[in-house]
Amino acid sequence: VENLYEGPKDDEAAVSIRNCNAEGPLVLYVSKMVPTTDKGRFYAFGRVFSGTVKTGQKVRIMGANFVYGKKDDLFVKSIQRTVLMMGRYVEPIEDVPAGNTVGLVGVDQY
Repeated sequence: VENLYEGPKDDEAAVSIRNCNAEGPLVLYVSKMVPTTDKGRFYAFGRVFSGTVKTGQKVRIMGANFVYGKKDDLFVKSIQRTVLMMGRYVEPIEDVPAGNTVGLVGVDQY
């Protein structure tokens, strides 16, 4: 939790990350932007540490220069599609609970 979350270590998000709780608040770390077959578009590939990510869900994207408590480098976007990425195959999926990896469509253009 210490390497992933900069907020208070005893709040709802930190406890949910520690327990890998699918019912908690959504915490997802995007580790790689994978190119799609559409020119200039990417899948945001990452792991869900807490909560469940769904297609159509609105999420807050904290960029590389985000500082906890400030509004700089913070964006709100809607997830167009959630996909399961298996090697070179991509399969649409409705939702992904905590503990799994996921590809997100629609969060690359913020």
